Amino acid sequence: MFLIKSLNRLLAFSLEIIMLIVVVYVPVKTIVSPWVKYLVAAGLFALIILLWAIWAAPTSRTRLKLPYILVFKFLIYLIPTYLLYRAGMRNYAGILYLLVAISEIAAVFFHEYN
Repeated sequence: MFLIKSLNRLLAFSLEIIMLIVVVYVPVKTIVSPWVKYLVAAGLFALIILLWAIWAAPTSRTRLKLPYILVFKFLIYLIPTYLLYRAGMRNYAGILYLLVAISEIAAVFFHEYN
């Protein structure tokens, strides 16, 4: 059981990193205007980090409790999923959101949000 719990934590952290990579990569690769693409990429990156630090970070004083943290995570992961979908990477978008769902269900099962 400890191995599965540890693997789920690794998956959750990996998904967080992937989310940040996607919100920078997709705007840089799909937006034509040089200033706009970097502004959008930096803005999305900063927005996600700020929201995550306030409401989802494990050491945050204002961390959301169940069920609100699940709603928050499912909503924030819609940003990179939508970007992948709009960039034509529909399979990656589906896989990303499926892995998010698996990770969050496992986190609830393992009582990660107590």
